Amino acid sequence: MKSILIPFAIAACLCTFSAHAKLPLINATCPGKLDVHVDQGGPVYVNGKEAKLKVVNDNYYEAKDAATGTTISISINPDGSPDMSYTGKNRANGVCTIASDTTAAPAAAAAPAAAPRSSNPASEKACLAAVSKSTSVASSKLSVISSEFSEAGISVSVKVPGADAPWACMTDQKGKVWNVSYTGSEGKL
Repeated sequence: MKSILIPFAIAACLCTFSAHAKLPLINATCPGKLDVHVDQGGPVYVNGKEAKLKVVNDNYYEAKDAATGTTISISINPDGSPDMSYTGKNRANGVCTIASDTTAAPAAAAAPAAAPRSSNPASEKACLAAVSKSTSVASSKLSVISSEFSEAGISVSVKVPGADAPWACMTDQKGKVWNVSYTGSEGKL
């Protein structure tokens, strides 16, 4: 019986390790003064304290920080680049800004040309108008950095001239805006 259980135990350990092996090194900041650090393969730290890491699948992870009541959601794109968002107390949520010097996408270096970003015209137009209203900057001076579709809605990242970080906007499938937030430090607005 022991000879049967040992291979299964070894296989279970290897499966657990391989799920964490895809988690890249990430440094990010989230609105609400949250500093997030992810070691290669885990663990995840929020404001210097280790958060409880849950592996949903090889491309999606959640880290729960009891001290701040925050859940950090980390998804790995097909090109190996990470995306990060957070959900906190009192329905606080938003997109985190990932430091570009710590996240290298291995597939992107091998690609001869940049992959086209997804386009969600109704959401992009609505988000440009919403960010323009929030920042008092003409929408013609704003530009869409990225537009991502998910089950939760469409996330649009908007560049505002002079801002230290992009603005994040969330819409439903039809382009109705339900959240606009600045992803950088609120002291620099």
